[in-house]
This record gives sequence, C-alpha cells and structure tokens, in this order.
Amino acid sequence: MRKMFLATALAVSMCVPVYANFDDNSDASIYATPVYDEDANSASVVKKSAREENMGKALPIKMTGDQAEYDSVSGDFHLSGNVVITQGAEKLLTTHAHGNMKTGDVWLDQGGTIVEPGTRMTGKWVHYNFNTKTGEIKEITGKSEKEWFDAPHATILSDKLVVDEGGYMSRCPSKEHPPCLSIKAKTFEIYPQEKMVAHDVKVFVRGKHVYSRDIWVNEVGARKMSIMPRVGYAGSDNGTFAKLDINWQMGEKTSANAELIRYKKAGYKPMYSLKHNERNFDITYKNGWEEDDDDWYKKQNTWRFTYKPHRFIDGLPLSYSGYFEYGFWKNEDTGVNSWHKEYVVYLTHDPIYLFNSKNTVLNLRVGKKWVHESYNGETEQTDVYSATLAQKLSSKWDTWIGWHREDETSSLFDIGQPDMAKEIRNGLRWKMDDKNTFTIVNRYDIGKGQQYSTKYSWEHKFCCWMLAFEYEQEQLENDSTRRIVYYFYNL
Repeated sequence: MRKMFLATALAVSMCVPVYANFDDNSDASIYATPVYDEDANSASVVKKSAREENMGKALPIKMTGDQAEYDSVSGDFHLSGNVVITQGAEKLLTTHAHGNMKTGDVWLDQGGTIVEPGTRMTGKWVHYNFNTKTGEIKEITGKSEKEWFDAPHATILSDKLVVDEGGYMSRCPSKEHPPCLSIKAKTFEIYPQEKMVAHDVKVFVRGKHVYSRDIWVNEVGARKMSIMPRVGYAGSDNGTFAKLDINWQMGEKTSANAELIRYKKAGYKPMYSLKHNERNFDITYKNGWEEDDDDWYKKQNTWRFTYKPHRFIDGLPLSYSGYFEYGFWKNEDTGVNSWHKEYVVYLTHDPIYLFNSKNTVLNLRVGKKWVHESYNGETEQTDVYSATLAQKLSSKWDTWIGWHREDETSSLFDIGQPDMAKEIRNGLRWKMDDKNTFTIVNRYDIGKGQQYSTKYSWEHKFCCWMLAFEYEQEQLENDSTRRIVYYFYNL
C-alpha cells in the first residue's frame, strides 16, 4: 500500500534542541542525526551550574587590560582598554572596570558583557560580585541557549538571572520583518542550561498579539510545545485532522496538557497528561490515545517515573538513567487490553572524540529493559546496546553508521518495540546551503540479512518555517510512504 501524508502544520512552538537519543523506538530517535558539539551532547546530564560548582570555593580572579592600577592594601583596582576579568568559567568583558579584589565587587560603568556556559549578556551598566555570584545589569541584551533577550533591567542571583522589569524574547533571526514569534513577559527567570520561567506572558506572531498566559516554562531538552492549532492530512488511514495543544502551567514544576486532535476517519484521539518536573526526575500521568504504524493504542491511567541522567562520579565520563512505566493499555485493532509494566535502565558514555578532533564522535549506550503484561502473565526482558560513529566530512557533508541491538519485550503491543532485533543504520547528510538540507538514512536487518528501509528527506527553511519532503521505501514489507510537512522549526 502506498500512502501519502500531507501536513500543513500551523505549529508555533518554543523549544530547545532535542539531541539524538536511544530512549525509545520512535521515528524521532531512529532518524535523528548525530550531534557533534560536546556541550550539546552533555546538556541533558543533570549537573550543577558553573556558579553552583564554584559557590564557597576561593577561586582566583584573573584580570587583564591595556592599563591597570591596583592597591594591594585596600584591594581597589582600575582597568581600561581591552579588559577581561575571569574566575572559573565566568568572564566579564569591557573597556573600563573598577572594583575591589577583596570584596569581589566589579563595576562596569561604561557597560560590558557577562559570559558563562550557555549564557552571554551585555548591559550598559553592570555590577557583579565574584564571591557571592550576584549582581545587576541595566539595559540588557543577550542570549541564553538559543533565546535572544532585550530588557531594561536584570538581577543576577547565584543560580539564575532574573529579568525583573519586563522584557522581550525571540529566536527569529530576521531583521527585515517583525519576529515570526516573540514573547513579552513581566519577568523571565533564566536558569543556565536548565530552564527558563516567564510570568505574565504575551505571545506575538509577526508583531500581533495572539495569546496570553500566566506562566510559561521552557526546559532544556524538553519536547516542542505547540501554542497554536495545527491542521493537515494524515494519510488514507486517518484522513484530515485538526489538533490543538492546551497547556496549563500549575506552577514552575507542575503542568497539565491536553492534546486535542480529531481525524476525519480515525475519529477523536485526545491525550491528556499531567507532569511534575524536579531537577533529578519527573513524574508523568497520561490518559488517551497514541499511534504506532497505523495502529491506535489507548493508554489509560499510565504513570511514568523518569530518572534523569546523572554522573556516577564527577570526572567519570559515564552517566546512568532510567524509567518505570505502569498503565492499562488497549490495542484498538485486536481488542487486547493489559496492565503494562515496564522498567528500563541505561548506562551512557559521554561522546568520545577520536583523532583529537570534534569532527569524529562515537556515542555508546547499554541498557536493560523488563516488560510484564497482565493479559497473559508474560514477563520479557532484553539487553539494549547502541553504538553510533559519526564523521563530519566538511561544513556541508557529514555521515554516520550505527549498530543497535534490542529484542521485543511484548507480544501484545507493537508500540515502543524495535522493528528488528539487530540493526545497522547509516546516514548521509548534505547541507546544500543555509536553507536546504538533503538526508538519506538506510536501515539494514542483520537477522534477515536484507535491507529494511531507505528514507530520503529534503528540508527547506523560510526564516523560522520549514518545508520538509520525505520519501521512505520499506523494502522488507514492499511498502512506501510520502510526507510533506510545513511547520515552525526554530521556536
């Protein structure tokens, strides 16, 4: 059967990069391209920020400038010219600075820039204390992860930066028209490499106010959150659809979400969820429908506890993570229903850069999965192995090859199960220019000794929008799929 998928996704979303992972067997994981940047690969590991790591430590302060004056008795200093003040991973950049080495205070009366991992903020007037990790910035502009900020004032605390007199945030790079999507809020709380919390939020599309909410939380590594409706055509099995995601932020750590979607043929397939997020773990409750390869599954009263990646020991390039899921699942096609219980643990090595180059990276992960079904009393387990070697050939070309091993753990449900037990996966990506990218991904079934599928995709960017064409040929099942998707990619 040949299927045609056409989705015009009016999906305005705010997100941070989601990096290649092997946590599930969804298309997002299977066809994810490798990440070469070390900070990006390690961003999901729960760890202390640079400020938290240095709190209470007497780290030396290094100062350089074209001209310098220092009073060893009082500790007062004056610097001018090309001024750089450094303590650990934190830097102050300016043309004029004065302060006191003993108290740790630094004033940039003529403005300057504060730099630390993930954040770069510039102000026309800056005060910062290296001992307490606190300070103040006036008339601030800057960037945290991919978000650009503009605000009249910000307060620096030991664990976050607070834009406290109103501000503006966007990711849109265009200077020729109003931002595709922007946020205005009374306050922004920026936790470097962790999350951003905005209060009294107004959302603008091309400069027009379209949406308001009391609070909005954007977590590093979180999935995209759509804040506008989506409509489209989802193939001959489901037909046309309309979808709206509604999110209620019940606090900085707890939110409720309703994914309201209706298909012309498949009918109404909503998913309701409740999530509580802590720094080390999160707990999610789901009740609703999910699809896998044209089969619909109803997940009722499904709970999932996820323990986020943590280091075994500081300095050791290994992290551990896992999750436990329990809920009542039903296969709509077969009518089978079962209390599904699933345990998973992972051990992940930090990216290994070979040949003293960031252009060659090896990603390794091992794991163990256990699944129990009440319907037939079966309990299955499998080892999970994954290794991917990626090579950046040039600024326009990169390629990768991966080996993946995982057995099926449920005879009742295909959702979340691997397509094959042993797989070789290789890909080639060509960035033709800053707007066009072409990708090929091949999947080979080692057990059957034949090609499983080949996927071709072409993406074209329009400012913050993207038009993607995909063609997937499934040689093993003699099937093919075409998709055309139009969506927001940058926000």
